[in-house]
Amino acid sequence: MVKVGFIVEGTSDFIILKSDKFQNFLKYNLNTESNESLIKVARGRTRLKTNFVSLINSLRKLEVNYIFTLLDQDDLTEQNKTSRKKLQDCPLAVVNEIINFKDNGNYSYSEICFIVMTREMEAWFLADSNLNLECDGEPDKVISPSDINGKQIRVSNHVTIANRFKDKFTLVSAAKKSKSAKRFLDKLNLISVES
Repeated sequence: MVKVGFIVEGTSDFIILKSDKFQNFLKYNLNTESNESLIKVARGRTRLKTNFVSLINSLRKLEVNYIFTLLDQDDLTEQNKTSRKKLQDCPLAVVNEIINFKDNGNYSYSEICFIVMTREMEAWFLADSNLNLECDGEPDKVISPSDINGKQIRVSNHVTIANRFKDKFTLVSAAKKSKSAKRFLDKLNLISVES
């Protein structure tokens, strides 16, 4: 059985990945081993960049075969208004920002798969037909999916939103309408073949 570790930016992502629903999906549908101890929460992108190598090493010590790093591709429109240099709203720019930060560039990343979520994981909630959320257009292109989710369920906190959806959310359903969820599912399917 393939053993998989995860690095996430925040608590809401952690809640979904550690949920019984997601863990059972990994185990019974993909023959993949994971658990709560194999999910490392960075507590924001700045800390993820700073602690990236130590997060990877902590998972390597747990003898994982693969590490998925789930990153938000934040909307940079507002950030660019105050930033000295132009920030790119591009998945590869987000990945390069992490890999090239200080000494991170000297590290070997051969077994790591980066999955860049368009905007936030909350876009996957919009894409999941099981959650019955309304979304105009493609979920991956929504600028602030957590705001849309929150308005529809009358909650504004990311953690509360994740807790509300953790037992209903299915990656398979989300992958039908979200390209980033599909990429994540495809990578999980690919590594599960090895087991």
